[in-house]
Amino acid sequence: MIEMLVVITLFGIVSTLVTASYITFERNQRIRNATQTLKNDLRFVQNKALAGDKGANSECSINDTLAGWYVTFNITVSTSSYTYAGVCRDEFDAETPFPSPTKTVTFPSGVTLNSVKLGVDTLNSGDITILFKPLVTDVALHSSSGPPFNSGNAKDFTGDLVIELKGQQTSNVSTVTVRPTGEISGGQ
Repeated sequence: MIEMLVVITLFGIVSTLVTASYITFERNQRIRNATQTLKNDLRFVQNKALAGDKGANSECSINDTLAGWYVTFNITVSTSSYTYAGVCRDEFDAETPFPSPTKTVTFPSGVTLNSVKLGVDTLNSGDITILFKPLVTDVALHSSSGPPFNSGNAKDFTGDLVIELKGQQTSNVSTVTVRPTGEISGGQ
């Protein structure tokens, strides 16, 4: 009987340790997957801009040009998602987003946007938009949720832009870095 109680106790202890390790592993994987998805979406948007993609259904009319593709983070309202879309510029220099709705990407459960830093400054309010311009590798940073980008709302983008994702129940932080030259790295 005593041997049976010892075995049951040991089994309970091992089960508790394995379960706790698995839960921690699973939470860390969510953060890594969200970071990888964000990095892939940034590269996707960048490639769309570099290719001069005017949308699958030619969202920009024949007289319009592609102003670029952008990714927007709303830091004050929604720290669990971001959006991206393309934007056209007409012959009057007016900018409009593609008529089809922007794509919204939601982070996995328990993962939120921790911070967005430009160099050493933390950007902690409003909308932050990263604009990838067509046919060039330069990146612009704007303080609005989207077009117009020609209204002078651009921020100085000489340092690296670091986007940090964090799990709600873990201290792990994962980053994606966008350099002014257009390089995108991350997942650390």
